[in-house]
Amino acid sequence: MLKHRFQMDWTRLFWAVALLAVTSALAVSVDGVLSEGYISLIFVTAVMVNGALHGLGIAFISALLADVGFDMLITEPKWVITYSHPNDLAAPLVFTLSALISGLLSGRLKDEARRVRQRNVQLEALLEASGGMQRARNTHEVATALTASVIDQTGIMATLHDAAGQGLDGGDAYPQLVPLVQEAVASNAEWISRNGVWAFPLPGSTSTLGVLIAQRPDGAPLDQGFMLALARMTTLALERVHLASRLAEAHAAARAEELKSALLSSVSHDLRSPLTAINTAAASLLAYGEHFDPETSRELLTGIVEESDRLNHLTSNLLQMSRLQGGPGGLSRSVLPALEMTRNAIERQKRIAPSHQFHVEAPDGEVSVLADATLFDLVLANVLQNACLYSPPGSAVNIRCEEEGDMCRIAISDEGVGIPLSEQARVFERFYRVRREDGAPRGTGLGLAIARGFVEASGGAIELASPWRDGRGTCIIIRLPLVPSEPRSDTA
Repeated sequence: MLKHRFQMDWTRLFWAVALLAVTSALAVSVDGVLSEGYISLIFVTAVMVNGALHGLGIAFISALLADVGFDMLITEPKWVITYSHPNDLAAPLVFTLSALISGLLSGRLKDEARRVRQRNVQLEALLEASGGMQRARNTHEVATALTASVIDQTGIMATLHDAAGQGLDGGDAYPQLVPLVQEAVASNAEWISRNGVWAFPLPGSTSTLGVLIAQRPDGAPLDQGFMLALARMTTLALERVHLASRLAEAHAAARAEELKSALLSSVSHDLRSPLTAINTAAASLLAYGEHFDPETSRELLTGIVEESDRLNHLTSNLLQMSRLQGGPGGLSRSVLPALEMTRNAIERQKRIAPSHQFHVEAPDGEVSVLADATLFDLVLANVLQNACLYSPPGSAVNIRCEEEGDMCRIAISDEGVGIPLSEQARVFERFYRVRREDGAPRGTGLGLAIARGFVEASGGAIELASPWRDGRGTCIIIRLPLVPSEPRSDTA
């Protein structure tokens, strides 16, 4: 406790001796003017000042020097140190007592100041660790925030380990700490200490979340209160991360279940309708085919073909959606003529919606893109089909294909009622269908979802603008990367 108060500092000793020299000179100058009692008070003041400023050790040296100076310079006979009379012991006793009192009080004040500084450092470390762990999104970030804040602020070497002894900060493993970690997990104590290394188990609501290992480089003992507060804060951070992870998993499972339900509902309805129509038409032809006139038979056969195409379109959407869920690695890339593929998709759509008028603009002529051919064709068909489904018969569908920097920009706009602002953020979600004014369902809700997945997987972008022109209509803008042009050679 008092060890640091006896440590000698030569600079402090120099100034203490200098103060006593000045005091002795002052005492000699007032000798004969003031009595020995008043002069002794001057020496007592110097001793107490040295004790208050420099600690107990220098205070005792000051007391010794003050006694020598007082006895040689002030008392009779001068220049001689004598203790022949009991009264001669009064001055050294007073000087020694003054040194003891001032040195002890100074030491206590320094101890308290040191403790206050240590508490401030610990509070700063706790605040920094708390801020870092609150922002942490996983156990690795929790461990990193804890280690950085504690080492920077207090110098304590702290690491976070799971119940098996593996470090959570992603650093090197410490096999020598595994037994200590396992012992801490198995014990019910708040902490255990072995060979200067401290282990603080972090019990969670259901199991032990980890173990905080801490030690000082100099082997000094740790402040248990500070370390326990740090351990509990770390426990809360790990518990929050684990709860957030489980909550995200629950949300993902609920979302997957919701998508499965939507898929079953959508597919069952959209498959049932064409299958019912095909079955009815085929059964009618089989049972009463010889009684039908050629026109009726042709209409039934046409219906079978149209519903088969609709069924094929639906299954294509489902298959391509499963491809996109596999990531960009499942796509094949090839050089495709964007304008030609757009015209082919328009020709197929004209057979489905003959009343609509299609206008194509291509100011840059043919444009080549790098994309998956099957998905690109399906996306164009889906967007054109939506433009016809959500616009009145006889209206125009405008298509513009052009270069835009290093992208090919394909804009497909219609003259429908547009998409409400409240629904525009969801039109690219799977199985989401915009409500129609007549209440009739249209599409499966997969067309724009496939379009977004394809475009983003191809390195492009897709966006929606509605209303598009004169307060009406919707425009879907697709941007796909152009095929890089080869550098031209200047040689003949």
